[in-house]
Amino acid sequence: MTQSTAAPAGRFHTGRLSEGRPQALEAWRVTTDDADVAARIAGLLGGEPRPNEGTGSTGLAYEVLTSRESVRILLDGPDAVAAHMVLWGSVGLIHHCDGVEFLSPEEKKGRPCGCPPLLEDRKLAARAMRGPTPSVDITFQIAAAPELGAFHFMTASWQMAAQLSDLTEALERVNGPAVCDLTIELVVYTSKAGRGVCYRKPVVTVLGSLDTIAPEPPPVAEPVPAPAPSAPRRKARLAPEPTTPPVPESRRSVSVGVDADLLRSAAQVLGTGDHQETVTAALSEILAGRQQTPELAQLREHVGRIAAIAGQALQGQESSLT
Repeated sequence: MTQSTAAPAGRFHTGRLSEGRPQALEAWRVTTDDADVAARIAGLLGGEPRPNEGTGSTGLAYEVLTSRESVRILLDGPDAVAAHMVLWGSVGLIHHCDGVEFLSPEEKKGRPCGCPPLLEDRKLAARAMRGPTPSVDITFQIAAAPELGAFHFMTASWQMAAQLSDLTEALERVNGPAVCDLTIELVVYTSKAGRGVCYRKPVVTVLGSLDTIAPEPPPVAEPVPAPAPSAPRRKARLAPEPTTPPVPESRRSVSVGVDADLLRSAAQVLGTGDHQETVTAALSEILAGRQQTPELAQLREHVGRIAAIAGQALQGQESSLT
């Protein structure tokens, strides 16, 4: 595979403009001027082709808001990744380098650019508007449909800039077209001030050569629900069965309204081991906006009830859901 000199088939984006405001996305957005390409993208990655309302500076006619946060792509060696450092001013481009030497204008090309060697120092200079920011352009094909042509992903992500040296080395080791995953990765951490921070960053993972890696990841097997326990056989009564003593009020408050089958089903989806862990994991999924299964959607409706039941259980000195 060689880099195509034809016009790109389209662009991949991690965000869009919505009513004039930037909006970060959880799945890839693809823009293109070709209606047929838009239809193929929707068939491959989910979503529906529609007029591009979040045009920004691309000016491409169609957009597809896909359902995929990771896409398997083909990169044709290190040359598929172009990385510059740029600083724009009111008069246009005022600094253009590769981090070591100027790339333009012609009279400065090849001269030392003066950028700090450390990435953190470059970030500080950029925040103070005294230094350039990254401009990374990745040219690739969709592994499952290379006939669609070349796509671009352009980003100013400092995280992507920090990944570039490892990325180019990995592409060199493949020594030919490399199968990669282009992913919008969720990052969650707690800051030094104790605040929860959540954001998404683009990541390219080199998987291997075309001979060793499939153009599409294998499908994820759906969890197999556990068979319902068979009802025990009832023996012929020889005498009246003893009456079951009444359940104490505190325990009844714990039992009423808890859908054990729902919790078990959600545990299979979430991979959790007990009810408490299931509820915690479900809350995390819901807060992250990632409830994509009927089990989680149903569990979301029950979270308030489960929380109330848990509170009653604590008041009644009960410590577990039944």
